[in-house]
Parts: sequence; structure tokens; C-alpha cells
Amino acid sequence: MNSIELRQIGVRFGGVQALDDVTVAVEKAEVVLLAGPNGAGKSTLIHTLLGLVRPQKGELFVDGQPHPVNNSFKDQVAYLPEAVAFAPSLTGRQVLRFFARARGVSSRRIEEVLEQVGLRNAGDRAVRGYSRGMRQRLGLAVTLLPEASVVVLDEPTGGLDQEGLQVLWEVLEKWRDQGRMVLMSSHDLTLLERRVDRICLLCEGRVMADDSPAGLRTRANLPARVTFGLSETNGASLRELLKEHYGDDVYEGEGSKLHVDIAVDGLLELLDLRGRHPESVESIRVEEPGLDLIYERLLETAKEAS
Repeated sequence: MNSIELRQIGVRFGGVQALDDVTVAVEKAEVVLLAGPNGAGKSTLIHTLLGLVRPQKGELFVDGQPHPVNNSFKDQVAYLPEAVAFAPSLTGRQVLRFFARARGVSSRRIEEVLEQVGLRNAGDRAVRGYSRGMRQRLGLAVTLLPEASVVVLDEPTGGLDQEGLQVLWEVLEKWRDQGRMVLMSSHDLTLLERRVDRICLLCEGRVMADDSPAGLRTRANLPARVTFGLSETNGASLRELLKEHYGDDVYEGEGSKLHVDIAVDGLLELLDLRGRHPESVESIRVEEPGLDLIYERLLETAKEAS
């Protein structure tokens, strides 16, 4: 498989339109993130791809051709649900042995994936003794077992500590290098911004934006923040100059710091002040708006337009 696409999907539960003409595609070697508030339709879309929800409208396309969500398709999909739960009396190795048999995977894969997720030393411990993060890593190990073409992850960062997150980042890179298609849903936008190729923003069952993180930044058109560390002895004149020119976009920071919020096209002019007033500036830092702020702006814009 080189691509999958859920095209013009419509799902209604009673009087609630959960998905309204939603189209989302994933290409080979691409990681796509579904984002949006609770109730936006993310889980419903994932369940549609998995065949757990039957849409009233729309269909799945594989490599550009209509394709049923049948067993042959599901055999090529691996899924990590948001809330992973395993029999507490089983060991991690026994859990993987069960799922390996269910998916027709060689038992040799068990040791490979335990090593990959950092659970080899805990493989013979009962799951009841696992932390939440260890259970999440065990769920990731189950997802790794079949080496599927399509990988679906629902809130994969939940409960992971820094070590667990590093495991996830390495797995995502490996999947991308192997040409797999990854579709995930998460609220951890800041964590995942540098790990995904595209973000599909859902709101009230509709696609509000679908673009790369850089493209979403451009669309949101939020200002960058420039922080000047001003000299205590020579910074007063530049402080007054910045306040005079940028007015309400200037904010006092801690100590001698001064923050200026400015549109991207005005950055060069602002940064040039350091060269013109070297005796006044001890340091300077530029911060782009976080993806969480971009997400909020795009949601506000979408709601205003609806």
C-alpha cells in the first residue's frame, strides 16, 4: 500500500452529526496527526478506519481505488488504543505471545519488540506490577509485532515518561523510514509538532485545517516574541525607543528583559536594532508561537466562520 484515504465520511449517531463530509489521507512514509477538542470526531474517524463504525456516507480508498474495510485490509493495520488494558496476572512476555499468535506473527518478534520498547528486563513480571507508562510501552510493543503497513495510534503519549517518549520518537522514525503510514490522535501538540508531517484539525465533525506544522503557522499568522536582554547601564534609551515604536506590543520582563510581539515580516527590522545599538543589548532571543497557540487561533477562526 502506498496511500489510504477516508473520503467524504459522514457519520451520524441519532441526532448528532459526528463526522460531516470529512476527508483525511495518509501517504507512504507519512505521519499524520488528528487534533481537535473533545467531541471533534477524532475517535469516530479512527473507528471508521478500523471498521468499528460504519459510515452513512463516504468510503475508504487504498492507492486511489475504493476498498472495503474487510479482513484483508485489517490484516495490514496495527492499532494502539487510548486506554490499553491487559490481563493483570499475565507477564509482559505472555501478553505479547498471545497477540503474536492472534496475528500470526513469529515468536521471534517478541524478544525484538520487548528490546525495542525497553521492557526486556520486565518481560517476566506480571502486568499488575507495571506502571502506567510501562503498560503504554507494552501496548506499543503489541502494535510493533505485526510490522503492519498502516499504524493507528490513539493518544500514544499518555502516561509516558521521558524514556518512554524517546522510545516512541524512535519508533515513529523507524516506521517513517520503513515507509509505513501512521495516523495518530493526540492532545500533546507541542510534544508532537516536530514528529509529524501533517496535522488535520477537526472541529465539530469537520476538517478545519489540514497542513504541515509550518503551513498551519503561516495560516494562523500569530506574532513571534523577541526578548531583549538590555544593559542595565546603557539600555534605557533603547527601552524607550522600543516602547515608542511598538507601543502595546511591548511587555516588561524579569529584570532588564523586554518582550516585543511582532509579525514575522517585521522581524528583520526589529533584530537590526541590536546592530545599531550594540551597547544597549546584552542578549536577544526569538520565540515562535507554540503549536498549542496556533491550534487555539485556528479553532477560534473556524468557529467565527461557521
